[in-house]
Amino acid sequence: MPQRDAIHNIIRQALIKEGWEITDDPYVISYGERFLFIDLAARLDALNAIAGRFIGARRGSSRIAVEIKEFRGNSAIADLEQAIGQYVLYRLLLKQVDPERELYLAVADTTFDGIFSEPIGELVMRELPMKLLIVDIEAVEVKRWIPPRESRTL
Repeated sequence: MPQRDAIHNIIRQALIKEGWEITDDPYVISYGERFLFIDLAARLDALNAIAGRFIGARRGSSRIAVEIKEFRGNSAIADLEQAIGQYVLYRLLLKQVDPERELYLAVADTTFDGIFSEPIGELVMRELPMKLLIVDIEAVEVKRWIPPRESRTL
């Protein structure tokens, strides 16, 4: 199993704060004779999102897989290339094995404000398209979903 990024637990806690139930850590994809590991899988229970805590009701149908990237290498471009490669491969595999699950790339808000706010990052998000989860690492909170997720009301 691959080594976790240093921000793994922060991303996990930010999702839990927002009402997501972590279902797999890591989420394992088996395809042919290969096994790949996406960092997290979660589902949203609409009742829990409103109550702010988990209760016994299971109603949510939203399911996501989250690949976490820290972008700590010597080159932001090399980190972006690696993240894009993993994201595209995981998205292709999820279409085959779990097509209802949405894939997100989770990054720190500082990473988003850096490489993803530059023209090359904007091009990647526009042309792939890539779904992003931006987390405020200091506050341990989801700052933004790209594209925005629909709010669920009861």
